[in-house]
Amino acid sequence: MLRKVVVFLAVAGLLASRAAAQQVTTGQNISITVHGIFSGSVFAQDADFGTGNGQKAEYVTAERPRWVHGGDVRNMRLTLGLNGPEVKTGWRGNATFEMDFFGTFVGTGNFADEQPQPRLRLAYVELASARTTLRIGQDWSPSLGNIPVSTSHVGFPLGWGPGGFIGWRFTQIKLIRTLSRPGAATTKRVQLAVMNGSWTDEAGGADNTFSAGERALPQVEARFDYGSAKWAGYIVGHVDTKDIAGPDLTSRLVEVGFSTTRGDVSIAANGHYGKAMGHQFAQIVQFGDIKGWGAWAQLGYTLNPRWSLWGYYGTERPNKDDLTNLPAAAVTESNGTTTIPVAARRFSSALFVPMIRYKSGPYALGLEWLHNETQIGPDANNKFRSGNQVLFSARYDF
Repeated sequence: MLRKVVVFLAVAGLLASRAAAQQVTTGQNISITVHGIFSGSVFAQDADFGTGNGQKAEYVTAERPRWVHGGDVRNMRLTLGLNGPEVKTGWRGNATFEMDFFGTFVGTGNFADEQPQPRLRLAYVELASARTTLRIGQDWSPSLGNIPVSTSHVGFPLGWGPGGFIGWRFTQIKLIRTLSRPGAATTKRVQLAVMNGSWTDEAGGADNTFSAGERALPQVEARFDYGSAKWAGYIVGHVDTKDIAGPDLTSRLVEVGFSTTRGDVSIAANGHYGKAMGHQFAQIVQFGDIKGWGAWAQLGYTLNPRWSLWGYYGTERPNKDDLTNLPAAAVTESNGTTTIPVAARRFSSALFVPMIRYKSGPYALGLEWLHNETQIGPDANNKFRSGNQVLFSARYDF
């Protein structure tokens, strides 16, 4: 059944891409828009990375004695948008479905790594008027702000965990309200989301068991965006609790972001400070009562209409005392079953990524060098794990 759905979406995408507006209209007066990303990367790297290798690489987990190479096409993405008729005067019912291929591979044999499986990303329905949207389903948290430009790190953006980039998708109820009137010189918008709780899964538990985050208060986030013709910025606040042994664990976060384009120069930046936010890729994806901050910035320079240069730097800094003093069982990896001894905890991370990109319409080529350094253990004398990855990628957006 899943294969039939994938084939249907692929065929629909080809048909829609030949139409001027990429739209198909059904008999129920619903317009369907198909868009997405085709992507392929060849790469070489001298380390193993979390949250994975290839197009998922973020922070070094182990250094290798020699370079290895490979290819990756899992950034392939399909999005199906349905814009419906009025369900009430001035209100329309819409829906969105999105998938990529970062699921598990088909089996574990010799040929498995050439057969990635689909993975659900977004699935929500919404009731929308000119300035208000009520969205219910799986969507991005408001904390997902500016996204670094990359031809290779699309599904797993640069800095997700080691470089100050945070945010994840959750089942939620989200209210979006545009405060400014149409045609105003500035745009102001607010978002309020109540999302399902999240933390590490219980040791030995199945995927559908309730974690500590789902046994306490849900995640609540509020966001305010302000933009003009020259720049845009936002601020986000977050709070939730987890029902763990002893007192409940409270997560908090404040985040700010900024972007602007001036002539040939583009700048985007983001920063956050909070605690116990491993479920949104903060604290270098370590789960525990850990405070910390992270930040990243990216500078882009347009050489001509098709060629551009980009430079990204990001860092994530969990609190040293929190990581050192927590008992081993209180700091876990993302799978919830692996505790991290003090000597193996990630105390800091820095990510540097330059890129040269060629882009003409929907087609883009990019050559990127990803360099990460992660400090393991609490002492300055402890070893830094250092790793490099070089990627050559092609990307087609439609």
